[in-house]
Amino acid sequence: MQYVLWTLCCLVAYVGGLMIIARVTPRLLARKFDEGWFMGIAALDILGALLAFGAVFVLFALFNGALATRILDFFLLIGLGGIAGRMSLYSFRGAIKTHEVQSSRIIAGTFCAFLVFSALFYMFQLFVSK
Repeated sequence: MQYVLWTLCCLVAYVGGLMIIARVTPRLLARKFDEGWFMGIAALDILGALLAFGAVFVLFALFNGALATRILDFFLLIGLGGIAGRMSLYSFRGAIKTHEVQSSRIIAGTFCAFLVFSALFYMFQLFVSK
């Protein structure tokens, strides 16, 4: 029964992390990078990434890297890469007719691009390492 609870907690943390990334990243674009609000919102964005990647890692460690867990983690990482990629494109392109700070757009877009590259790297490592 504990494995079921751990799995449900990991899935809730994963979904919560993705929701934080999807809702918080656009708020970074209107702030200057040296404001206190930007730092707080960026910390929340990093927390969302930690929740999402942490859920994938805990699932992998909980089941000792079984094949079914690797496949589930692969799909979770595809979802994470998709959301982060969408946020990266949104940050780099920006919205039309809104006041956005270009340096904040670059910082948020680069952070999300690094999330995409991290997800791709971890997808590769899931099936290569033993």
